[in-house]
Amino acid sequence: MYRNIACAFDGSDCARRALDVALHLARADKQKLWMIFIEEMPRYPGAPSETNEELERADAIFETLRDEALDAGKKYGVEVVAEKRVGHPAQALVRYVKEAGIDLLVIGHTGHSKLWGTFLGTTADKVVSHATCSVHVVR
Repeated sequence: MYRNIACAFDGSDCARRALDVALHLARADKQKLWMIFIEEMPRYPGAPSETNEELERADAIFETLRDEALDAGKKYGVEVVAEKRVGHPAQALVRYVKEAGIDLLVIGHTGHSKLWGTFLGTTADKVVSHATCSVHVVR
């Protein structure tokens, strides 16, 4: 049914549930799964050394999440391809699905920014409004 399935994965509980759903869908359609991690740049970058430390920390988080997604993919018999993008999460996800030709993006309803999502709307809300593909939101 879907040719290109992607899952936004930030390591939150909701994102882990979304990864599980995405793996089920990819396995059913005999597709590979694209796992996308968005590295948010600091809003107010300080000294260059602080920015470098943040980049190193984000790289380490991505590697851990990539390994988790690859291991989960092996359990389901699904090839997982992990990518990292930099930017505002909602904008970067919308741009990614368009550029990569994704048919279905699976995303958790809330990620690590639950409090801000209550006031400003979650990343999922923004992605659903602007994505060029179908979006499956997992609670």
